[in-house]
Amino acid sequence: MMDRRSLLAAIGAMALMPAEAKQTDTSPQSAGWQNWSKSLPPQKAQIVMPDNVAALADIIRQTDGGVRPVGSGHSWTGLVPCDGAIVRLDKFNAIGAIDEKAQTAWMGAGARLKDLSPQLAEKGLAFRNLGDIDVQSLAGATSTATHGTGRDLPCLAAEILGVRMITGAGEAMEISAQENPDLLPAAQVSLGALGILTEIQMQLVARHKLHRRVWFAPYAQVLADAQQLFADNRNFEFFYLPFSNMAMCITHNITTAADTPRAHDESDDGVMQLKALRDWLGWFPYLRKKLLSAAIAAAPEEDIIGESWQLLSSARNVHFNEMEFHLPVDKGLDALEEVRAHIEKHRSAVFFPFECRMVAPDKAWLSPFNDGPRMSVAVHTHAPDQYEFLFTEIEPIFRRYGGRPHWGKLNRFSGADMRNVYPQFEAFAKLRATLDPQGRLLNPYLRDLFGAA
Repeated sequence: MMDRRSLLAAIGAMALMPAEAKQTDTSPQSAGWQNWSKSLPPQKAQIVMPDNVAALADIIRQTDGGVRPVGSGHSWTGLVPCDGAIVRLDKFNAIGAIDEKAQTAWMGAGARLKDLSPQLAEKGLAFRNLGDIDVQSLAGATSTATHGTGRDLPCLAAEILGVRMITGAGEAMEISAQENPDLLPAAQVSLGALGILTEIQMQLVARHKLHRRVWFAPYAQVLADAQQLFADNRNFEFFYLPFSNMAMCITHNITTAADTPRAHDESDDGVMQLKALRDWLGWFPYLRKKLLSAAIAAAPEEDIIGESWQLLSSARNVHFNEMEFHLPVDKGLDALEEVRAHIEKHRSAVFFPFECRMVAPDKAWLSPFNDGPRMSVAVHTHAPDQYEFLFTEIEPIFRRYGGRPHWGKLNRFSGADMRNVYPQFEAFAKLRATLDPQGRLLNPYLRDLFGAA
């Protein structure tokens, strides 16, 4: 039915498979744009791809119905849909000025992380940390506070030193240490609401290798050890596989050892085998748990050394929908356990793993991590499966534990909800109105969020 090797690959599909594994093209299409999982309806807005900042400014000034930027479409919230123009920044993809001594670089806002990493490596540089996929655009990832994991590692947006953009008034503007420095915390996580970013200056680090370990352990033991594992490793995260009582742990630590070979990626087949097991045994959770637990307990460990960017990010070819909340670190594991108990009692259709990570604090006004470290807990459902229960049953759990939703992932927080959890939300809203007085960068989602007419 399912051998142990395939099962390990299945769980690995939601983990960090090597970045050079086969990946599908997740870029928006030339017409009828939809997001990656197709949870949002096809859009009738015109899709435009300006060549330069002057053309971008003209689009913003002249388009009726709202202008919204798009990256790789890996968000589930309504940040992109509009009636006017959806702007692809694919041609803003070059690496500009690099300061190798300070380890900084200006980069095109539309460049994909997976393309930037090897180019930076040639210069002896690297991103300090990455999320678990790297097909996003630089602007898309930072504007939604995309993050990886690591107790002492902040989200990607916290590394922004400067931005250049075209505001909603159609004017070029720079925010950096030299110009408008007091606005940098607003620009780091901006939702594309202050302006459409064209260039971003990032703080980088020296190119480095990581030692990656993957192993399985009883879920209860991982919960007991999690805080220590976060403290002892540069990067630590774990995945709980529903109906298994087992968790997969992943660590990455800096090393200078020689590279090691990496296994072939079988994750796509493995995920579908997990689905088949769900379909066969969905009404028999005890048997499903028994089979999964036995197979996972016997699964081999993974031990790999390679370039940081090749190991931190993964290929995701099986589409899913995702809800992720960022919680106080002393409440995250309790929230995860309550979510697990609820789903295993009421939602036998779920088979994608839950993910638990930790992120260091930063000062960005709309960063979920701006008042202290947070523990991030994510729940996934197969894209064809219904996911309404995430809003009605799972989000209330996260809310009770003081969670803030990921800006790009499923949630039903209103503007009032956001004001309650972000002390600087109103300051951001006022700045947005100043830089975009006619609301040209608004769409229905943002209009509701900011209470704009």
